[in-house]
Parts: sequence; C-alpha cells; structure tokens
Amino acid sequence: MSSSSQRGGALIKRDPWYYNPTFLWLVKSTAINFILPFFNGVMLGFGEILSNEVLFKYGWFGFTRPNAVGIHGIPSSATSEYKKAVSNEIKREQRLQQEPLLLD
Repeated sequence: MSSSSQRGGALIKRDPWYYNPTFLWLVKSTAINFILPFFNGVMLGFGEILSNEVLFKYGWFGFTRPNAVGIHGIPSSATSEYKKAVSNEIKREQRLQQEPLLLD
C-alpha cells in the first residue's frame, strides 16, 4: 500500500477560533448594531448643543437668553418661599451692617 492511504485522507487546515466565519459575523453585526448608533447619538447630541449655543449667542431668528433676574438677583420665576427667604436674608445682612462692630 502507498503511504497516502495509510494517513487516512486529506489534510485539513485548522484556523484559530477567531477566524471562524460565524464569530466574525457576530462581531461585525454587534459593531454595526450597537457601537455605531452610540457614536451617532453622541454626534447628534453635540450637534444639537452646538447649534443651540450658536443660535442663542448670535440671536438668530430672534432667539435670545431671557434676562430673568429681577431685583436683588432673584429670578422672576422663583417661588414665593424662595423670595421670602432671600429678602429676609438681605434684611438681616443690612441690619448686621448697620449695627456697630463690638470688639472685646
């Protein structure tokens, strides 16, 4: 008999596990379906923030940042409790400034 019949057939090339077509397909589909949308969302978010800042900075289309600060720096949208607390604190500070400084 010949030596080739004793070996038992053809040679089979063994590739590493990471060359398996199923594994490569899984990695590619994961990258396309999970990683690319993440970067897409990040870029959309940054673009929206940038456009919003540019829009308000240059006042395009009549948009400006409202000056919502009223007397003593209290926003006009503040609650009545907040306004009351701030006004009491301002009055207390004014009283402390008017009292003479007592040094022992």
